[in-house]
Amino acid sequence: MRLLITFCLYGLTVGWSFAVTAEERGALSVSADDAVYPPMVVQTCFSCHGPGGQSQSPAIPSIAGLPRDYLLNVLAAYRYGGRFGTIMDRIMGAYDKRQVETMADYFSRQPYRVNKQDAKWQLADRGRQLHRRYCRECHGDGLKPSDKGAPLLIGRWMDYLRWTIRDYLIGINQGDEEMNRQLARLIRNHGEPGLEALIHYYGKGRP
Repeated sequence: MRLLITFCLYGLTVGWSFAVTAEERGALSVSADDAVYPPMVVQTCFSCHGPGGQSQSPAIPSIAGLPRDYLLNVLAAYRYGGRFGTIMDRIMGAYDKRQVETMADYFSRQPYRVNKQDAKWQLADRGRQLHRRYCRECHGDGLKPSDKGAPLLIGRWMDYLRWTIRDYLIGINQGDEEMNRQLARLIRNHGEPGLEALIHYYGKGRP
């Protein structure tokens, strides 16, 4: 048994050494068989965001299928203080530019999946109207993305959306001018009930 454990540890050590060497040589890139052999650096994200970026926790966002440029901007915001995270703002400093680009390349190519969760259809119906009025131009119509580069919100975890939107409202997270303006209009015209209706629309998972 001791011999077997020693052999396994040796194999892991050799495998890690090879992965680091390949990364240093610039061989770390997104390939056609990402799903089978994800780049080593993106696997560090799986413990929180789930395999392939499909989160199973309502408190943690799925990052599969997010637009590449959006991912790059968000990761930079965590790194430089424009966005708050429980741990993301602390760990982003450990990655260099090429590693961050590899993450964005990989996760932007993964399929987007709608999370199944309980949502009140009465609120969702009202939320659909609010989405079309305040959010559709940037975040797309249902499962059809817009050309603005913003992520789809349909099917996102409701708990995560609830907390993140409030962080934008109180200034912990920094959005662009258009997003800040639309959120302010939504709250001014519809208050907290309007925000909750919007979240239930996204959580319902259907346009």
